[in-house]
Amino acid sequence: MFRAARIACSAALVLVAGCSGGGSPDAGAPVLPYYGQVQALVQQHCQSCHVTGGFAPFPLETYEDARSHAAAIATAVASRRMPPWKPADGCRPLEASRRLTDADAATLVAWANGGTPQGDPAKSIPFTPPAAGLPWVDLTLAADQPYTPKASLTDDYHCFLLRPDLATDRYLIGVDVEPGQRALVHHVLLFAASALDAMTVDAADPDPGWTCFGGPGTSGTPRLLGGWVPGTQATRFPADTGILMNAGEVVVMQVHYNLAAGPAAPDTTRVRMQLAPGPVVSKPAAILPLANLGFSIPAGASDYTSVLQLGSPANGVLWGVIPHMHTKGKRVTVKAGDECLVDIPSWDFHWQQSYFFSTPRPLTVGTQLSLSCTWDNPTPSAVVWGEKTTDEMCLNYFYATQD
Repeated sequence: MFRAARIACSAALVLVAGCSGGGSPDAGAPVLPYYGQVQALVQQHCQSCHVTGGFAPFPLETYEDARSHAAAIATAVASRRMPPWKPADGCRPLEASRRLTDADAATLVAWANGGTPQGDPAKSIPFTPPAAGLPWVDLTLAADQPYTPKASLTDDYHCFLLRPDLATDRYLIGVDVEPGQRALVHHVLLFAASALDAMTVDAADPDPGWTCFGGPGTSGTPRLLGGWVPGTQATRFPADTGILMNAGEVVVMQVHYNLAAGPAAPDTTRVRMQLAPGPVVSKPAAILPLANLGFSIPAGASDYTSVLQLGSPANGVLWGVIPHMHTKGKRVTVKAGDECLVDIPSWDFHWQQSYFFSTPRPLTVGTQLSLSCTWDNPTPSAVVWGEKTTDEMCLNYFYATQD
């Protein structure tokens, strides 16, 4: 996914949703009825994805929906595969955890395995579509015309010039990326750039947008605004923080298309942006990388681990982390000093996101930042850092403010 080699981090502050439960559901839990008991859990924990038109494979809006998928519910909940929440307990508490408590998980499993009793429909809770996306949207941006990835490539990195047309400086406080061809889009990165620089590289390529392996392809130091990876929903930055968008700048959207996932098709990926109401925020933030570029995973290796450690060059505050690997990834852990910030012991490429801390973490000069990645490599060749989906990465972005 992310390419860090072109992102200058040595001069920057190199930094850049509490959990409960986590055990096995109680096999002795009582079998409760759907209406008045189970329905509330399904609405709270499942319907952010399992709704008509949602990206989950089936809706769970009615009793009939839940009953027909009871076996799948029991299996997914008992294994803790659903609701999808990859971080382990024991690290810094995170906002917006989707993890079920042991008691709630036991209730769902017992109902699904215990005959799916309906109960009294008079106790039904009216279905209210869950809040999704951003609280409000100030900008909706997309390329001027669709782009069809090059079928001759396995991985096509392509950039598009998006025009926010800001008359004054504003702060970005939320971003929601909607891939047009979700099966093909491996990742999306959004950069702030000079309008002249972006128009120059755009004009030099006859296609809509321009080829941009290794970064946005513009001059100067790119400034990351946000992004999307599989599993990401709308991202809202922590209160009172935001990323500066300068008047007159444009947004360069880099899209990585993975053609191994399906045939090339026209794509129009859209970006929705939420801006702070006022001209400033109290805590200007940045998204900054910590990337291990030097690993080599031996052919046939299992549980191969590489660790990168780096002392923080400045004081600041850490608000969240965004770890990333590719499909051979098995585990990723990020630490600051002796404190675990996030540990994902069962990496799943299809469930990635930003993780924001319940309380921000102060950082002092010299604090050791550690990034540990573990992979399995079943292929007959060594695997190193690279931009193809079949390559690997060991990367974390920090959402941070500087003192």
